[in-house]
Amino acid sequence: MTFLPGAALLAAVATLGTTALAAEDPAIGRWAADLSFCASAGDTQAQSPLVVTSQAVRWFGDSCRIGRSYRTGDTVHIEAICWGKTGKRTIPVSLRSHGNRLAVTWDRGARGDLRRCP
Repeated sequence: MTFLPGAALLAAVATLGTTALAAEDPAIGRWAADLSFCASAGDTQAQSPLVVTSQAVRWFGDSCRIGRSYRTGDTVHIEAICWGKTGKRTIPVSLRSHGNRLAVTWDRGARGDLRRCP
């Protein structure tokens, strides 16, 4: 078997551009600003629950596939490919979990802390 010097580098680079969150990632789940908003679709972004899976994120009017993701410390940075009322667009999403809370930055706008839904 012949070892190609560039093969190890290619394998390392390929792991940097992961396209899904790990199944055990603490950001995965359903989150809301107030627990009374967990079950509803919500009339505003503040009243809508954020849903995070290993492959997608969904929040008020936007359904998004995770294009790329990476982690720095306790923050997950996502390139989300979204479809919504404004059509298809790519937006940055950052999720920082701390206990049963999640700090969200959606499309470069800080949205504050959300609480994990039961």
